[in-house]
Amino acid sequence: MSRSPIPELADVRLAEAAAWRVHLTEINADTTAEFEAWLANPANAQAWACVSRPWDFLSQQANESELVAARQAALGDARRASRRHVAPRLRRHAVGAIAAVLVAGVASWGSLQWLQRPDDYKTAPGERRIISLVDGSKISLDANSDVTVRYTKNSRELHLLRGQARFDVAHDVERPFSVQAGNQKVIATGTAFNIDMAGPKVLVTLIEGHVVVLDENVRSAAITINKPRWPTSVELKAGQQLAAVDTAPPAIEPVDIQRVTAWTNGQVIFDNESLSSVVARVNRYTRTQVVISDPKVGAMRISGVLNAGDVNGFVDIVTHYLPVRAATNDAGDIALVSEAKN
Repeated sequence: MSRSPIPELADVRLAEAAAWRVHLTEINADTTAEFEAWLANPANAQAWACVSRPWDFLSQQANESELVAARQAALGDARRASRRHVAPRLRRHAVGAIAAVLVAGVASWGSLQWLQRPDDYKTAPGERRIISLVDGSKISLDANSDVTVRYTKNSRELHLLRGQARFDVAHDVERPFSVQAGNQKVIATGTAFNIDMAGPKVLVTLIEGHVVVLDENVRSAAITINKPRWPTSVELKAGQQLAAVDTAPPAIEPVDIQRVTAWTNGQVIFDNESLSSVVARVNRYTRTQVVISDPKVGAMRISGVLNAGDVNGFVDIVTHYLPVRAATNDAGDIALVSEAKN
């Protein structure tokens, strides 16, 4: 009877395991949700065990000339295997050699392009989420929002694709923390700020600390226009909000921080705000949408405090204090229409 061999693994799984090993080391984390999902596959777990065993030893010797050469050859094999998507049978020594040199290849991380993608965090309508990043920073992600995160040795780069988020940034002067939102880029090293791009404007509110907001659109225009119509960068003070659109200079004004950040506590606060603006915020937290087709109704002003997602409570408030009535349309949405007084 022959001895039980090490489980035969596809070289593509070894490449993936090695890439995860390097990625977790670079972000100084024991695990991530994406890694746990990958590890749930038994074949992936076997590859992970094979790769992890030599890690401590090889990480100390990764720059040895022989290992560098072997690493380059093994990475070439791994790339070709990834393209073929096949699982050839590997002998015991081949498994150990490929796993060893791939794990040692921290410097060759960029060659495994499938893990170069930034981390992407999303929320559905009515869902809020807090994301803890590897450096101690936190993202509070509002409903129906999407943000990507890419950390490198020299920078922390995020992109708010839609929705709203609060960013509590761990201080690191050597790695600026930047968030792109539309044409606006907010740059900080340690602070707290809120970005809301769910409406027609990008709203950047500084909660505490210090940030610089760059207008990427204006900076590009300055290449062909001798003098831009408005500044390319703005510094905000705590309690200030920058409102940016593409067609006008940014407007900066003081705001009520409690109102701006009320969503993080599950509330919507509106103070003498247009009904159309309030409806846009209320709709983030419910699948049943409130719609307004009459501009005169949308221009009505209202104040109040609402629990996020309580669309029926909102409709009750509006119909009680304003001359409007609610009707459910064929799509199942709630339409607010004018109610003529007697």
